[in-house]
Formats: sequence, structure tokens, C-alpha cells
Amino acid sequence: MTPPGVLIPSSKMSRGAMNRFSLKSKGSLKMPVPLSLAAICSALLLTALSGAYAVQVTYQVNMAAQIALGNFHPGADSVFVSGDFSNPSWISGSGAAPYTLSPAPGNTNLYSGTFSVVNPAGTYENHKFVINTGNSFISLNWEQVTGGGNRYFVVGTSNLTLAAVNFSDVPMPQALSFAAGADFSLLAFFENLGVVYADAGQVQDGLAILKHHGLSCARLRLFTSSAAQAQADPYDYTNNLAYTLPLAVRVKNAGLQFMLDFHYSDTWADPAHQAIPAAWTNLTFTQLVQQMRSYNSNCIASFKAAGAMPDFVQVGNEITAGMLWPYGQVGTTTNSTQWSQLAQLMNAAIQGISDASGATPPKIVVHIDRGGDWGGTQWFFDNLVQQGVSFDIIGESYYPFWHGPLTNLAQCLTNAARRYGKPVFIAETAFPWTNSYMATNIVGIAPSAQGQVQYVVALAQVIKNVPAQLGAGVFYWGAEYQTVAHVNEAGFNTTSFFDTAGNLLPVADALGQLAAPLTLSAGLNGSSLNLNWPLSGAGASVMTTTSLAPLAVWAPLTNAVQTNGTVFQLSVPRDADSARFYRLRSD
Repeated sequence: MTPPGVLIPSSKMSRGAMNRFSLKSKGSLKMPVPLSLAAICSALLLTALSGAYAVQVTYQVNMAAQIALGNFHPGADSVFVSGDFSNPSWISGSGAAPYTLSPAPGNTNLYSGTFSVVNPAGTYENHKFVINTGNSFISLNWEQVTGGGNRYFVVGTSNLTLAAVNFSDVPMPQALSFAAGADFSLLAFFENLGVVYADAGQVQDGLAILKHHGLSCARLRLFTSSAAQAQADPYDYTNNLAYTLPLAVRVKNAGLQFMLDFHYSDTWADPAHQAIPAAWTNLTFTQLVQQMRSYNSNCIASFKAAGAMPDFVQVGNEITAGMLWPYGQVGTTTNSTQWSQLAQLMNAAIQGISDASGATPPKIVVHIDRGGDWGGTQWFFDNLVQQGVSFDIIGESYYPFWHGPLTNLAQCLTNAARRYGKPVFIAETAFPWTNSYMATNIVGIAPSAQGQVQYVVALAQVIKNVPAQLGAGVFYWGAEYQTVAHVNEAGFNTTSFFDTAGNLLPVADALGQLAAPLTLSAGLNGSSLNLNWPLSGAGASVMTTTSLAPLAVWAPLTNAVQTNGTVFQLSVPRDADSARFYRLRSD
């Protein structure tokens, strides 16, 4: 029987079943070109004449990424190879024990084993690596090879050592500098209406206020709207290139990073709205793909020429149901053509961004609205990766009044990091500082200025505990909103960074602390020693020892940790009889 995910190039197709903690990577896997019938017959005849011959093949898999992501625990778990090289083939129970791989001497992340291959010379051998959780042969995690299908090679007549591969083709995760960001897309819109932004009663530039309070990045959306549309309805259409470009220059001049959020629509794009731009409605699909490449390239070239090159680029906004409907719409049908078309549109956009970026392209973010829904996240990204869309960061919207408890967010971000091996952003979030229609179902925290701070502290505990330090950023949506007449702000004027008088709220300091350098400071308080560290250390533990010798044992402190919203604090009794040392350990 062919196990889940197995693909036999000559005849059988894959069932495509996914294991919950199997990972996939970007790219695509091309099917091998079939050997000629004459070549196969010649090889089979040679085998028949010379007698049965089983070559010895050495299989190698690097488990470093799986160890870092918490999917593989050396000693407690094992890894074996399964395929059609054995008889019976595709062993998955206890009979697979003889095919268990061993750590290589000098490189405990590399597992290898040498086995006989029964396939005749000149034919394809198919195999996959399998994590045997707990060494029980009950919970098995089959790897997901890039592009689907199996690993394979053509069997020869001599022994062979296969090149080492990463399990599920996932390389060692690379952590990014943490982005503490705010969406400030309507800053110029509000300023044009006479709104001011103040810090401690002093009117200042809004972007300078963000920088002063530790935020590191500003997010700006980009519409395809015309000048006429923007003039007729500024709130819903103003964010076109003519508006956004000078605002992006201000972002860079303020010393902030810049995340560009392409909507690929004349107005707001979200899971329920992905309207194709009015100027593109007469294009065929082929022309639309070409338009995506040229449009993205031209926009990036404009930002680059202005000295406002984005650091991150979102290829679409909340594209859970696709983009540029109906061509790139997904989820309404099981038709694989729709996923293929969405992938073509996204790949064209990414290529256009690359065309104009030069040697230092921005990180590509794929943004959906499923921060509290792991099932929906897995459905979307499994399909996207299967289509070979290349991206750098997973972005999730999470609003506590819409997307459920924080435990759902933690599960979603953790599982996404483990499955795809990529950094994750909370690309949009917000919390009310006063009573509003959003003041229900908000994770047990009261809507208030202090409630906003408590919410950010709770987010810090989630994002900073994503495995392998892949929790890479939090972006607060509508941070620039203030109440103005005759504009329907959908309640986000009650969740922003500023109160009704335009004064900065404490939430900005809390969010800025998520990007603060991770340092441990100490101060005496009578007979106690107070240890302090910023919110950026939400995933860290305080360790202590009495010796700095190379083999000294560091033990974690179990004292209760407090927070005032910007720092964590732990108090320990002062030890007057011996020296004691403390440090932070990032988990």
C-alpha cells in the first residue's frame, strides 16, 4: 500500500495527505524525465542475465531545523527512511526499525544509514524520511518534499551515497530583528483635517513620536486609485502612489523601517473584498499577470528613487480568499485552477518587486486574517507552498474582539513556525482604550488605556515564545486614528495610540519595548535585589549561579515575575555571604 503523500512517477499518484507537524518549503519539484523504453528494457535484461543485484545506498538527512523548531527531539525521537527500495515497500510500522538512521560522528544534526536497494538498475527509487515520535512507531511525521511527491533517484549498478537534504527541505530558521510597528497610513489624511499629535502635551510629528518611544517600523498601505477617486472620497481612496510616496519618505527620514502593504485594489482589500482595479478590468488573465509584474516593479522603482525603499512588502492584504477577484479568488471551489492562478499573480508581483529592488530586496510578507485559526492558516499556506510561491514571512491579522482567545493565537503562530520554518508577524492588531462597540470578547482585559498596555504584554508573551525565535514582529493597526467629523472610522478611533485630545497613550511605550535591546539590570531595595528587563524578553528566563567557571551550573529562578507594562521585574533576597551572578536565557 502506498502511504500518505507517496508519489510513484511511473504509475501511482499521491494521496496528498498532510501530517500536522510536517513542514514544507518554498520552490517546486519537477518530475523526472522518464527513461526510454529501450533503456529500461536493456537494464532489466542486464539484471536478468547477471542475476539479482542489490546496490548499497547511503541516505542522509539534516535534522537541525526540526530540532530548533521543536519537531524532533534527539534520543526521545528517531528518524527512518521509507520507500520502495525495501521489500515490502513503504514500511511504516515497527518493521521500519532496521531502516532507522543514526547521528553522524562529529555532526549530531546529520542522520544517515546504508541499506540495500531492491529496485532494478535503470529504474526509479522513491523514498521519504519519517520522524518516529517517541520511538513508538505510532506517531509518525512523514516529511513533505518541496513541490509535493517523493525524493527519488535512478538506481545504478554501483553503490551510492545520496547528498544530505534537510527534512521537508526546511533549512535552519533564521531569526529577524524584531519589528515593533504601527500602521500609520492615514497620517497625512488626518493632518490635512487639522488633527495634531502630541507627546506629553507637546505637539510633534507623529512619526517622530513613534521613533522616540521605541517603535521600529511604520506600515503604509497602497491603493491603485485614481486622483479623481481619491478627491471624491479621500478616506476610502486616498492611499494611492501620489499620496503614499511622500509619506514613505517621511517614514525613512524619521529613522523607521518601512513596510509597504499592496492592496491591488482601488480601495480597501480584505477577506470579503478583493475588487480588481477599475483600470484593469478589461485585461485577460495573461495580461493581468503581466500587469502585476510591471505594476509592482514600477511602484518599487518609485520608492527606491525617492530614497524610501521598503524593508518589507506585503503581496496583498488579508488574502485568505485570494486577490484580484475573480481570477485569483480561492476558497469558493476545490478547482485547483484558482490556486494556480493566484500563484501566478503572486509570483508575478514578487518578480516585479525583485526586478526593481537591486541587490537588497525587501522581505516578502504573505498576509491573511486567520491569527486565531490554525486550521485556516494551514489550509491556506499548504496550498500556497504546494504552488511554489516563494516568500519570507507569514503575516496574520489578530483582533481579540474578532479572532478568539490568545491561546488560539499562540497555537496558530507556533504551529505555523514549526510547519513552514518561517518568521511570523502579527501583521494587524488593536485594542480599545475606551468603551466602544469593540469592547466585548477581549480576552478578559478591560477596555482602557491601561488595558491596551496589558494587552500588549499578553501579546509579548505569545509572540516571544514562538519556537526558534521566529516570532518576528507586531504591527498595531490604526495607530494614527483620531476622531474627526463626518468620517466613519469603524470604531478604530477608540483603539488608536492617541486620545480625543491627540495625546499619546501608554500603549506606544509598551509596544516599543518589544524591540528594545535585551538587557538585564539590577538594583538594591533594602534586603532585596530587583532584576529588570524589557518586554522584548517576554520569552526569556532569569538564570543564576555562584560561579563563572566554564562548567558552572546555571539554574532558573522561580520567583514571581511582575510587570509595570514596559519592563519585567523579579525580586530575590540579597545574598550577603557569597557572590551570585544572573543572566537572561532566551528560550
